[in-house]
Amino acid sequence: MERKKAFAIVILSSVILSIPLVLSSGLVDVSQFSPGSSPAPMSGSTASVFVDPAAISDDALQSGSYFTVYANISLATDLYTWHVKVSWDNTLLNASEIVYGDFLAATTSPNGTSHTNPDVIAAGAENITGIFNDDGYGWVAESVLGEYEGVTGNGRLLAIEFLVVGYGSTDLTISVSETMPTTLLDSAGGTITPDEMVDGYFRNKYPGDVNGDYLVGVADVSALAGAYGSSSGQPSYNRETDFNLDGLVGVFDVSVLAGSYGKTYP
Repeated sequence: MERKKAFAIVILSSVILSIPLVLSSGLVDVSQFSPGSSPAPMSGSTASVFVDPAAISDDALQSGSYFTVYANISLATDLYTWHVKVSWDNTLLNASEIVYGDFLAATTSPNGTSHTNPDVIAAGAENITGIFNDDGYGWVAESVLGEYEGVTGNGRLLAIEFLVVGYGSTDLTISVSETMPTTLLDSAGGTITPDEMVDGYFRNKYPGDVNGDYLVGVADVSALAGAYGSSSGQPSYNRETDFNLDGLVGVFDVSVLAGSYGKTYP
């Protein structure tokens, strides 16, 4: 144990000593040091569908806790019908409820909208929509009724309430290529191709625990050292070592791991 701790301290010291060199080299954009920030959807000329918030990292959300995320749309033009499928790791999360948002409620149709039943949990073979926790996804749809134009603008399509059932991290993926992919249609029945789909992310790991084994040790130090100095989109970037989810593995993340080294949770 002492040898492992000494090895970890050596690695941490090497990383910490390299910080001034890395910062002065200009390879790291120090303006990105903003704890707690999360990526926002990019602007574009066509619709964007995105999970809001984009990222949640909260070690208080352990088994038995609930939280809610939203699937929103921006820059939509003439949206008449939408089908949205969101997938997740069912060993970590189970969905407890899906609630429709108010975006299509702005329709000029006096008939309003029609939507699938979002309250079917563990839906059987007779159901194609609802919450399928055994397979880790929810799929729901909504459409304007009658021959009217679709809705243009920004707004909320749906909200998903999750029950935390495990420990770790998972993407909240807006599926676009699997069975029953997310689809947007205009009032003429044409497909609206989104400019982008922005997935969400959830993590309830304790500070410094990169690999999710409830222990902050050598393996976690090694993972951070391998990702140090990288930013989101680069091959060496490891989101699990980006403790403040600012898109950069840097000084803040080293300090979190150093402060937690040797701890066993919970």
